[in-house]
Amino acid sequence: MNSLIIATQTNTPILKQLAIVMGYILDFIYRIFAHFDIYNIGLFIIVFTIVVRMLMLPMTIKQQKFTRLNSVMAPEIKKIQNKYKDRKDQQSQMEMQEEITSVYDKYGVSPTGSCLQLIIQMPILFALYRVIYNIPAYVGSVKNLYINVITKLDASMIEKYFGIKGKIGAKLSTTDLNKCIDILYTRKNGKKELTADMVNEIFKVANPSDVNKIKRLNNFFGLDISQSPSALYAAGTALFIVLIIPILAGIFQFISVQVTSKLNESAQSNDTMASSMKIMNYVMPLFSVYMCYILQIGIGIYWCAGSLIMLIQQIFINIILKNEDLDELVEKNKEKAAVKAAKRKERQGIYREKILEASKVNAKNVNSSTDKEKEEKIRIAKEKAAKSSNSIASKANLVQKYNEKNNK
Repeated sequence: MNSLIIATQTNTPILKQLAIVMGYILDFIYRIFAHFDIYNIGLFIIVFTIVVRMLMLPMTIKQQKFTRLNSVMAPEIKKIQNKYKDRKDQQSQMEMQEEITSVYDKYGVSPTGSCLQLIIQMPILFALYRVIYNIPAYVGSVKNLYINVITKLDASMIEKYFGIKGKIGAKLSTTDLNKCIDILYTRKNGKKELTADMVNEIFKVANPSDVNKIKRLNNFFGLDISQSPSALYAAGTALFIVLIIPILAGIFQFISVQVTSKLNESAQSNDTMASSMKIMNYVMPLFSVYMCYILQIGIGIYWCAGSLIMLIQQIFINIILKNEDLDELVEKNKEKAAVKAAKRKERQGIYREKILEASKVNAKNVNSSTDKEKEEKIRIAKEKAAKSSNSIASKANLVQKYNEKNNK
């Protein structure tokens, strides 16, 4: 049952904090539209996607700049790779890597620049999916509407629809309340599903105003946004209707990857990479169609909006970057790389100084410790010598007294 509890937020580090922040953004959008009596999660997701994509714009620009520089570096890197094509020994491979690194240094680019942007974006995208998939968990205003409905139910309805015995809706624990919100939102209770008649029976008990808002929120051109197209088709909705969003997601994804590959085709350093990209250009749109068919419609809306916005961003960024002189871009990159390198060396210098200082202190401590040990050894030796001297003197006295006695 844990896999179905979506009213409970994720506990994954970083992902949880990012999802909470995005939940606040979506809740803020909800409140703005609610002020104008507009309740539609599909619309909110589209606006939300635009906001998040705009916040991620600086990273997208960096990614595009790297791609543009890579298109210039690619021929040089390919020449180096061809130069060492038949030389597989370790020494040759090390020389090849050094030459490739010098090309990156020449253009002021980090070899991991592209990967770093993707690594930064991945947690954001995962958190984004989490929020959209778990609307009641992160959007307080939406969750409150479901709470208002569930707290109106008596013990018999709580047991009948949610499987919790002996509790009225108003007395549920936080965990049980989240479980009920999950079941009402997804219409699933384990292997059982809440039918439309069951949901309507629950809604009859609740405040009509809250019920009206929930219905309006989840309605996107006649489709229930909390359900997947596959579930709607199984419930009797026409196939051509439920396939609209998955197909749109596939089309937008296809156009986006085609434009991206066209913009980046000169950056592909070898034929293997080019053929792999061509395969991905067809696989990704088909994958989008499938995922948007089995996941909630809200995810499909985000997928469509995200692909379309990303496509527009790529086109405009490319137009702007084309007007920017490439030599000037390289010089700027070199300057930035030089500043970073200077700061890195400075940090390394400070670190080395600290190590040297610490080593001097340790040396002093060692020397001090050694001197003390020497003093202690000398003291013990003196004491032993003194004791030995006293012992010899006492023995001499005894011999003298013995001799004197015998002489008498």
